[in-house]
Formats: sequence, C-alpha cells, structure tokens
Amino acid sequence: MDRKDGFIALYTVQLNEIADSIKDGHCHYVKMKYIEDKYREVKGVFLNAYRWYVRQAAEIAEKPEQAESAVWTFVNEKYTDWHPGYTVMKLKVPLEEAVFFRMSDWNKVLNLRYVGRKKEEEDQYFKKLEKFGITYEGDVYVTPFYPQLKRELVASWSNLFRFDDELKNGGLPEFEDMQAGLWCIKKEWVAGETR
Repeated sequence: MDRKDGFIALYTVQLNEIADSIKDGHCHYVKMKYIEDKYREVKGVFLNAYRWYVRQAAEIAEKPEQAESAVWTFVNEKYTDWHPGYTVMKLKVPLEEAVFFRMSDWNKVLNLRYVGRKKEEEDQYFKKLEKFGITYEGDVYVTPFYPQLKRELVASWSNLFRFDDELKNGGLPEFEDMQAGLWCIKKEWVAGETR
C-alpha cells in the first residue's frame, strides 16, 4: 500500500473520454444513470445498495452535490479490470477524500448478504437463518416475512466501513482487496496512467 504524507495511491479504470476530460481539468462525478445502465434488468436491487452506500459514505467524507454515487478505486492495481477504450489511472488522493472498505464486503452488500466484523459473526447470522429454513440471505431482504432479520442484515452493512478509520490513522489492514470510494476525480490527483 503506497501511503505517504496524508496521501494514498489508488487505481481506477475510466473510459478514455472520461480520462481525457479529467486531464483537461474537469472533475469526474458518477451519475446514478451509469449504474442503471450497467445493471439494467437487476438495477432495482443494486440501486438500493448504491443509495445506501451514498448515504453512509457521505457521513465519512463530505459529498459534493454533483456526486450521485462514488467513483470506485483500488489500493492494488491488480483489481482494475482494463478493456480497450479504457484507461487505468494512478491517483494520489488525500486520505480524507476517500472512503475505504474491502471489495469482498461490498460484494456482500450488493448480494444482500450479511457483513460481519468477523467470520464468526457471519456464521452466527447464517445459523439463525437456517433455523427459519432460509438458505439464501437475500430472501430476508426482498420478502416481507422476516422484518427483524432484515433489520439485522441492513445494520450489518455498516461494517463495510470498519477499516476506514484504521487505514486513515496509520494502520494497514492486511487485506489486498481494499478499495476506496471517491466522490470525484480531480486533475491534480492524477499521478499517471498504467495502461
């Protein structure tokens, strides 16, 4: 993890047009329309997760009005998914501008799964579901039959941000799948391109 003097190196993949616009001095903000277009037929569930993220992350890093969602960045370049027509950008971002979490935990939120502080906590929740005959955690969220379990599920998502303070205060979580949400990408943060 490349972190020094209150800044951290992060990597993001952006369309070439967006990368060029940033280099020309325009801040890049994510619109919910991008997410709707990306997820099309399953967008309802994903939009709920993204809206939840935006509300929670705005309490950690101040959200500009123009930002409807976050720009995803990664601490480790290997998690960038490059395709022709895209640019992998290396950024040098002030720590306080980023909201840190594990990619694997964000995937749990997207899949309507429980996010425990430790694996034992997740196992305990799943055993509770088994007592009700529930095999897919998402059923707790999408059906009206389990309001208490749904409240526990959604409350667990706040654990997504459990590494944010640790990382910002000098700790280095041992997970290589750390990522960060940014409300925008600014020209002055661009430290180069890797592809």
